[in-house]
Amino acid sequence: MKMKKKSRNRIIRKKTDLLEKRKIWIDGRSIPFKNAQVSILSHSFARGSAIFEVMSAYHPEKGVAIFRLSEHLDRLMHSADALMMKIPLSRAQIKQAIFQTLKANKVDHGLVKVIAFYPGFGLEVIPTDPKVSVAVAAFQFERDFKLSKFGEDRFATAGISKWRKMDPATVPVYAKASGNYLNPMLAKLEIRSRGFKTPILLDTQGYVAEGATESIFIVKNNRIYTPSLDNILPSITRLSILEICHHLGIPVQEKKLKPQDLFTCDEAFFSSTTCKVWPISKIEKHQLPAPGPLSQRLKDYFDQILAGKIKKFQSWLNFP
Repeated sequence: MKMKKKSRNRIIRKKTDLLEKRKIWIDGRSIPFKNAQVSILSHSFARGSAIFEVMSAYHPEKGVAIFRLSEHLDRLMHSADALMMKIPLSRAQIKQAIFQTLKANKVDHGLVKVIAFYPGFGLEVIPTDPKVSVAVAAFQFERDFKLSKFGEDRFATAGISKWRKMDPATVPVYAKASGNYLNPMLAKLEIRSRGFKTPILLDTQGYVAEGATESIFIVKNNRIYTPSLDNILPSITRLSILEICHHLGIPVQEKKLKPQDLFTCDEAFFSSTTCKVWPISKIEKHQLPAPGPLSQRLKDYFDQILAGKIKKFQSWLNFP
């Protein structure tokens, strides 16, 4: 046990040393990772008022590209509107910061995170200092963090969480706001204690909503079903899956799904920024083929898109 702990600590130290060599872009300046700090009494730290986007970077033949950058920037601005936050930068300035940070950190296959936050002192429920800062970080798969380019694991195992997805009448669930993620954090902790990798959350009406940070799809009789957008994040990867299905002639439908649908499906998969198609091998006690035929077909086609080999979807790869 002590040897395992020492080995784990060495890995953590190694990753920390690597990250100290990285640069973070904040408000127009590229600074060392260790200097990218915010006050413990900042409003966004204390109240969860930050908004963010996580984007994936790939390297097809033309160079480093961000997957659906325009849609991510649209959603960032939509989140800002939901929180009545005024981002001080234009979309063009944020795009420039993203590619500058990718280059500074030598990232050609990884993730970019853009965060808009209130750095000022704030004990009130609403921020008393209206200043908003914007930060951009970029990390290479496997080199900088544990997550590989293939996702968390090859296959997911999922359990239905006791925690319900937040109701859209209480907070804007469509916004990528830091405070909204306490809900899936609790769900993931609870479901991990039961031996599953990730949760499936139901909404307050008892219908299937989504995973912790993933959209969910099921397959029944060669048709794909996914929950409608009533109370889930408008995932860009989810939208991409729907568009690919329509292009390939795969029947797909957005509808309210009941928990029972999860236990009678033929296959299932999650989708997210980090793992475009993540096959599910088990939901509670219901065993599933992983990947199933349709899941594998979508995964293979998505890989071709990310490599820039599908002409119809080349516009999804955004270059500097």
